[in-house]
Amino acid sequence: MEECWYFKNDCLMETPSIGYGFIYLIIDDNGKKYWGKKAFTHRQKRMLSKKAKLLPENKGKRITVSQKDSGWLNYWGSCKPLLSYIKERGGTHGFQRWILKICDDKQSLAYWEMVILVQEEVLFRNDTWNGNILAKFFKGKIK
Repeated sequence: MEECWYFKNDCLMETPSIGYGFIYLIIDDNGKKYWGKKAFTHRQKRMLSKKAKLLPENKGKRITVSQKDSGWLNYWGSCKPLLSYIKERGGTHGFQRWILKICDDKQSLAYWEMVILVQEEVLFRNDTWNGNILAKFFKGKIK
């Protein structure tokens, strides 16, 4: 299987023209799952040079803001145990990455990640890599 992101059975290899970010599912070769969220781009702030500040379009500005690719195409999650497992195995061969939902803004992205994690009951299952929800609710702490 190619190491790309699958969305509606298509292999995505470049940033789509729609959406702020996506909710994803990674499945390892043993069927263990990890759900998460990832933005397609990040805002990048830069100080303007003295020369750039003198340009008419930059009058009164000290910084410029641009969009930078987030590295989503090569992203394998923020879960340290999952990343260690991938490193121990010597790579990601046999893993699947699925985009479940594309969201239009940061707030929607956070909300839909939380909804899916709760619906999937990730804190009560042994077949998931997820260890917490919103960094507030942790596996083994909820009764």
